[in-house]
Amino acid sequence: MKKRITKADETPEFIEFWDAWRPHARHTDGRGLARDVFFEHVRAGADPRDIIDGAKCFIRTMREKDRDFIPLSSSWLNRNSYEDLAEQERTYQQRVAEAKAKNDNVVPMQPVDWDRRAQKAARARLSVRGASA
Repeated sequence: MKKRITKADETPEFIEFWDAWRPHARHTDGRGLARDVFFEHVRAGADPRDIIDGAKCFIRTMREKDRDFIPLSSSWLNRNSYEDLAEQERTYQQRVAEAKAKNDNVVPMQPVDWDRRAQKAARARLSVRGASA
């Protein structure tokens, strides 16, 4: 008889998976069954990172009209859906990181002091009027 995995036995990888999945899951989707199936796949040789990344990609790319039909996490895991999606998620995350690094190198614009700018424009108008009079 194999030992039943409890909430106390959860790994950080499963918690990350569940945190990504749960906000979008149906009310009938159970953490216990998801935990059991997650660890079955890990024991069978699946990389927990692949499962997490696959779930994030699945949730992120789901169309709004399909959100009512999201499968149970255990069903999604049993289909090995994460195998196809994990690499897509890593590519996406790499592009996001590159774009962020590119944007971090851009010097932000200095805030405009509108009062000072208005005073400067008023002085310029006065000096132009004084020169033409």
